[in-house]
Amino acid sequence: MSTVEEDLRAAFGRQEAVVPEAGPVRARIDLAWVRVKRRRTRRRALGAAAAVLLAAAAVPVVTTNWWHGGQPEQIQSEELLGTAMPGSSVPVARDPVDVLLIGIDRRPGSKTARADTVMLLHLPADRSAGWMVSLPRDGLVDVPGHGRQKLAATTALGGAQVTTATVTALTGVDLDAAVVVDYPAWRGVTEAAGPVRVCLDQAISAQGGRKGLAKGCQQINDGDVTALLQGQDGLRQLGIDRDRNTQRFVAALARKLAADGTAGSLTRVQQLIAAAGAGLQYDGDLPVLLKAATQLASPELIGLTAPRFNIRYDGENTGVIVDSADWKSLYQAIRDDRLAGWAVANPTYVTK
Repeated sequence: MSTVEEDLRAAFGRQEAVVPEAGPVRARIDLAWVRVKRRRTRRRALGAAAAVLLAAAAVPVVTTNWWHGGQPEQIQSEELLGTAMPGSSVPVARDPVDVLLIGIDRRPGSKTARADTVMLLHLPADRSAGWMVSLPRDGLVDVPGHGRQKLAATTALGGAQVTTATVTALTGVDLDAAVVVDYPAWRGVTEAAGPVRVCLDQAISAQGGRKGLAKGCQQINDGDVTALLQGQDGLRQLGIDRDRNTQRFVAALARKLAADGTAGSLTRVQQLIAAAGAGLQYDGDLPVLLKAATQLASPELIGLTAPRFNIRYDGENTGVIVDSADWKSLYQAIRDDRLAGWAVANPTYVTK
């Protein structure tokens, strides 16, 4: 053996004494990799939650700042997600979750707002998909403490609390949360998120100073939102078709946020919250709602609404019937958490 080889062996021998055992080092590397994968999983879960809930107007679900009844409330991300990560072996209790979305419109000179959109968002226990059930704003309902009224009048009679109480009495569905959003908030979120692709089965006529929209697939930007969500002149079924267009817009927004990665960035979602401004308010159990959203298999939202006009002439309160046998079976399906089967049996209610 040469002198050089002897010197090298001696050098390696001295280093072996200070080199750590491979097993513990490998274990630490593996642990670090598990943490990386969990962080990635958490970001994906947050993204899916934001996509679904933002589309239902519950924009700030994945941040630490949330408007609860109009006041900022601090919520920690660990509280929102809980300790069980998606894909974890720790079992997560799953119950259906129902959220009421109230889209309001305050006319110039009016001190009160009317409910232009009333929609139930149902997240089933199996978290297979989200469901949107639109209730006609001209539906005749028994308003607690106010007698027989149109659903649209409930917010003017007592705000979101009266609307929520009315929908609960009508459907028998115990609501976990309520979201109120106005048109400036919708426009602000759309401007911040970017245009969404919506396919209309009918053209929307220009009306009330608002632009019209052509039939077919098109990009809807912030300047188009009011025309899309409020326009009903020229539509075959007026308010029913208007509700379907609202569902198409909400579903398109969910798909966009899931596809372009916007919902995966907390910073970006905070920008969307700021864009919504004071026109977005929320009341309910936020941690429960977010945990439910993180379990959804897909950000796809499926719309259900009335298949046809069914008018009741009731003196001054002529409006749409929402307590027929078909509607009652729909409410029962929500309560029983079997909307998927009900939709298969009632395909004319499904928004295409």
